Amino acid sequence: MEKEVSCVNSIAILDFLRQNYEGDYASLLRQLDPEIDASPDPERFLRDPNNWISSKVASELYERASLAFNDPMVAFKIAKFAIEKRSYGYAQRIIVKAFASYERALRNLQRINDKWNRNKRVELVEINNNDALVRLFWNKAMGVSKHLCLMNQGAYTFLPLIWGGRPLTLEERCCQFEGAEYCEFHLRWPARKRLLEVFSRFSR
Repeated sequence: MEKEVSCVNSIAILDFLRQNYEGDYASLLRQLDPEIDASPDPERFLRDPNNWISSKVASELYERASLAFNDPMVAFKIAKFAIEKRSYGYAQRIIVKAFASYERALRNLQRINDKWNRNKRVELVEINNNDALVRLFWNKAMGVSKHLCLMNQGAYTFLPLIWGGRPLTLEERCCQFEGAEYCEFHLRWPARKRLLEVFSRFSR
């Protein structure tokens, strides 16, 4: 199995399923990949933050969750849930440090992205006082899917909740999974005065 997506991501999926799925969610973890199937405890494998899985497996996990809840937006909701519940653990503490400001975080998107997946290139096209334009170029040879795109949209939107901020406003202007060359997000956040108030409260 290719190592393309950190299991930090699968932890978030499993936590969401454990809390919200009324059926036997262990059945959703079968026949994902021979390496995982050969593990004596597939769930433990997927919950180890030191493990990595393929984009194909990550996409399949999101697809199964989407079908289980009959909800095509479940990946977006899983990202929100993970941030609210601190499912990302150590990874989230890295994000908090990296997001000392929106500008600093956005200028280091590729480096931050690479900590948890290797399936896309991130480009900061433009950044201003309280908005930015970001493009994601997915490697389609890695078995990526719209679910992964939706998870990223959720992560971008709700990360400010970690430090007590408001969710970003995200507008998807085009999508690679709908025929475009890339996914393009327009991000908007509170004006600088409001942002400084938020960080002041967070640092007390």
